[in-house]
Amino acid sequence: MSDLTIDFQNKIRKYHSLPEAVVIDYKKIGYPFYVVILDLTYLSNRNLELQEEFVIKCITNGLVNQNQISNFLGVDDHFVEKVLSGLISKNLVTKEENFRATEIALDALERQTVLDTVSETETFYIDALNGKLYDYFQFKKVGNNDAYLLKAEIPKPRKGKVEDVINYYEEIEKALGTLSRQNRVELIQVNNIEKIYTQWHEVILVFYKNHPDDTEVGYETFSRDSIQVDYRKTIEQLYAQGQKVLNDILRFDITNNEEKAEIENSNNEVIKGVFKDDIQAVERLTIKINALNETDSFTDNQIHSINEQRETLSKQLKEIKTQSKISEIIHTSEHRNYLFKALKEAKNRIMIISPWIRSNVVDINFLAKLEDTLVRECQVYILYGIKQKSGWGQQNDPFAIKQLEDLASKYKNFKFDKVKNTHRKIIVCDDKFGIVTSFNFLSFRADPSLTYRDELGVILRDKETIDSLFQSGLSLLS
Repeated sequence: MSDLTIDFQNKIRKYHSLPEAVVIDYKKIGYPFYVVILDLTYLSNRNLELQEEFVIKCITNGLVNQNQISNFLGVDDHFVEKVLSGLISKNLVTKEENFRATEIALDALERQTVLDTVSETETFYIDALNGKLYDYFQFKKVGNNDAYLLKAEIPKPRKGKVEDVINYYEEIEKALGTLSRQNRVELIQVNNIEKIYTQWHEVILVFYKNHPDDTEVGYETFSRDSIQVDYRKTIEQLYAQGQKVLNDILRFDITNNEEKAEIENSNNEVIKGVFKDDIQAVERLTIKINALNETDSFTDNQIHSINEQRETLSKQLKEIKTQSKISEIIHTSEHRNYLFKALKEAKNRIMIISPWIRSNVVDINFLAKLEDTLVRECQVYILYGIKQKSGWGQQNDPFAIKQLEDLASKYKNFKFDKVKNTHRKIIVCDDKFGIVTSFNFLSFRADPSLTYRDELGVILRDKETIDSLFQSGLSLLS
């Protein structure tokens, strides 16, 4: 598990109080904002709010009790009471027998009549998914090559069309008070939208399960190395409205019903000596032991008990690993790294078996890494093919297959074959490691709903077991 994955996992466990939460994948996205540059005219140096100004003027003109002021202004008595309370707390009004304006209030009232008219350009940022306006935002910029860019849901203001930002006047006025360091600012008008463009901010979607046995997969949003729930809440609100903004991001294999039934009815033995029950047991025990390692909040007596539990669980884990030859468990996000690790490090042989082949995985980068491996004269086997009804499930990509066939024609040490029918998803890298998994190494597909599938894999490091895995792959060629 990478350091970044461990960091995500620890933060999710702490934030959501889920000591056994396990991160299975993460994806980088671009969250859209509109950068809007406005030409504005506003009045500055307004030390008093409008209601405060009117109440002080009433007092200086002889209306010295609450009822007189509320009757003159034609407003609710409770509203005037609230304004007067605020003025008293600011030492602008005193209450003796009657209300009296202080020297500070009189000075503020005098300066209120001498206002500075300011015309300048200011930059604002509009969240393009929920419409919230900010006067300051520090971007961690991303582009098409770095992340999947979300589409904006809020209409983009048009250059020169000031009517497109009329609903933001109140927020702009508040922001101007902050930007100009003045007590009060009154926006007179937006003169022009001088420039408008979209900028994407990096957000990381981190997928996790509450505990290893959980079938539900949730997600959290990270920005600048910390959990930022506002992004997740915005996305959830959009989904509630039927706007599925993440559909093109949640990518995994869609298995047809025929294959699902065959897998579910298959023997519990994944390969000789490695059983599904063992895989699940290793995963559960590993998570429980890791959770017990975080003892900061426990007393000495509790720590002693926890140490005993940890020792017992560690023995159980060691026994299962020794018997099953399982070295470790990996989740969705880690498979791709091992695929490229095998291509980079293998010296003698690599075997990759995947039912399907798609060009969004067998891309320029993959093909370049594969050819580098072939140039090193490493023997490479890529086997694919699954029996399925026409129109069911995903299909192979002819362009990707043609690219691999061309490499097979060019390099004698590359065996690329379509087999009759295999559900296997495996990698063998020399005698270093083998992987058996539910993850299709050479194909992905988009999920039509806001769910995410945890692809669990087993790393094997026992040489005899790795060779057995390799031979089982060769048997598909006969």
